Amino acid sequence: MAETSALHNITSNIPHPAWIEIDLKRLQHNLIAIRRRVGKSRLCCVVKANAYGHGLIPVAKAACDAGVDYFGVAHLQEAVALRQAGIDLPILVLGAIHEDQIEDLIRYRLEFTISSHYKATLVAQKAAQLQARCPVHLEIDTGMHRTGVRPQSALALIDYLLSAPCFELKGVYSHFVMSESPNNPVTLQQIKDFLSLKERMGERGKSLIWHLANSGGVMFYPESHLDMVRPGMLCYGLSPQQAMPDLQPVLSLKAKISYFKVVGPHQGISYNHTYRTKEQTRVVTIPVGYGDGYRRDFSNRMHVLIGGKRYQICGNVCMDQFMVDIGNNEAYVGDEVVLIGKQKNQEISLYEMAVAAQTDPREILCHFNDRIPRIYITH
Repeated sequence: MAETSALHNITSNIPHPAWIEIDLKRLQHNLIAIRRRVGKSRLCCVVKANAYGHGLIPVAKAACDAGVDYFGVAHLQEAVALRQAGIDLPILVLGAIHEDQIEDLIRYRLEFTISSHYKATLVAQKAAQLQARCPVHLEIDTGMHRTGVRPQSALALIDYLLSAPCFELKGVYSHFVMSESPNNPVTLQQIKDFLSLKERMGERGKSLIWHLANSGGVMFYPESHLDMVRPGMLCYGLSPQQAMPDLQPVLSLKAKISYFKVVGPHQGISYNHTYRTKEQTRVVTIPVGYGDGYRRDFSNRMHVLIGGKRYQICGNVCMDQFMVDIGNNEAYVGDEVVLIGKQKNQEISLYEMAVAAQTDPREILCHFNDRIPRIYITH
């Protein structure tokens, strides 16, 4: 009760009547649950894309307190932000690097990806100029066909990275294509190809960190856990097929009703009148829209929670607000509305939203921008 009261005191003073709650204790709970599942494997917490919309720096600091071993990011800028915030753990830049980034990759003590002999040559040239040694991971393309060297041509590049004095080869990794269901033949083939390369490396590969498992690998393919796992969505409480039911959603999206009106029968609501009332009804306005990252795909599809009851959005989602038909029920300006999360015994999940928008829950998370303030719960 004290936590709810303290949270109300915070949210009642924010300038925008909508907010995202990030429960960092739940994040830490999830990381501990993942650690139990993967045993001795290192845990690389993936925090790219602003920690999947949760907030890069607060999430990283909470993850440090939970004892993660690595952070995974997509780009140099994300890694630099972590270093400037005082994060001293190993940071692996997973995305393809560019020539003009190499000096900063070295300066900020980052581990980064080599995905071709050409990229290795560029790094070697810059490292020689700076008299630096670069910790790198070699990316193997086992089926994504995005970046990475093919398994059949990887050994020559590995030999080069091991022999060149400017490189410290830390690890070898690949990325799953479709791991969010068990016994997928494509995923099983990727594991086979990756382990085959590891076996061909023999003694030379024993000191390296071999890593392959993303969230799907953590859940469904224990043979892929190897030396390190790189979960993203699991850290934030998203578990496909509820394969890890002990996880807890970290993010909630809430707002306050900004307007109430009675609307007569056969009236159109919002742009283009894609929704029409059947009888006299009550309509409330919610101050969140696609300008905040709440997608137009939710128009006439998604529900929200008011007073513990589900109500459907009526009409098109506007840039800054949308409307909800509450029938003959009561609601008042200032009442709390849950767009993502729980209220009483009801819940609006990210998976429900993904179905409504015909997309992935990760994409929905990444849409929410900084116009909606984030409030961090730490107790």
